[in-house]
Amino acid sequence: MFPLTADSVVNLAFLVTIVLPFYLHWNPAPYGKFTKDGGVFCGAKMNAKLGWMIQECPAFFITLFHLDFSLPLPILIPLCLFTAHYFNRSFIFPFLMTSSNPTPLETVVSAFGFCTFNGFLQVTFLLRLHSTDNALSVIQILGVLIFVCGAVINISADSHLRELAARRVGKQYLTPTKGVFKLVSAANYFGEIVEWWGYAAVAQTRAALWFAVFTSVFLGQRGCQAHSYYRSKIEDYPAGRRAVIPYLI
Repeated sequence: MFPLTADSVVNLAFLVTIVLPFYLHWNPAPYGKFTKDGGVFCGAKMNAKLGWMIQECPAFFITLFHLDFSLPLPILIPLCLFTAHYFNRSFIFPFLMTSSNPTPLETVVSAFGFCTFNGFLQVTFLLRLHSTDNALSVIQILGVLIFVCGAVINISADSHLRELAARRVGKQYLTPTKGVFKLVSAANYFGEIVEWWGYAAVAQTRAALWFAVFTSVFLGQRGCQAHSYYRSKIEDYPAGRRAVIPYLI
């Protein structure tokens, strides 16, 4: 029988991530501009703010429950970074949302399951580290700085998108023009990708590496889809703007 261990689970997660782009090519995650009717729950929807809070909060509560400030810094710091990110996504971001459109129940349930799985996976790998050193390495310090830079990009990009949504008339899309949006269409996704690579550098676990890879694949592909969508909807959309990664993709 195939042994179900933390290592075998993360191995399986890597395999799923390899297949993911092929699935997402034909089936973009059904939220935001790619929301669609039907699905597992027959098109059932719920309040977007409540749905977002419900789907993200498992990751926050799982890591919060395991926070112990007596842990060595190489374990404590990545736990704190993960918890802080999901505090923002669970209890700040939803209440700043401007859209009144309901979100598919299918999206909430699947995201809830993913955040629960990922929260337990990250905690499991971090707490099994046998670190006796209470200092961060140079790479880990750089990882913290990268995480913070990514968080700033992500939060500021979300803020700019809310500004545009408040000015939007009907279904007309406005071109984002501030910050990293000058370089890419999905600056918010780029910021989050940067965040999780910073986290991976701090945590230095296979689970953290998988999550950085998964985020890059999932948000990278969604960013490319959003880029194509914007170019088809906005006549004077900047021709030289990339999709997700400045100057590259």
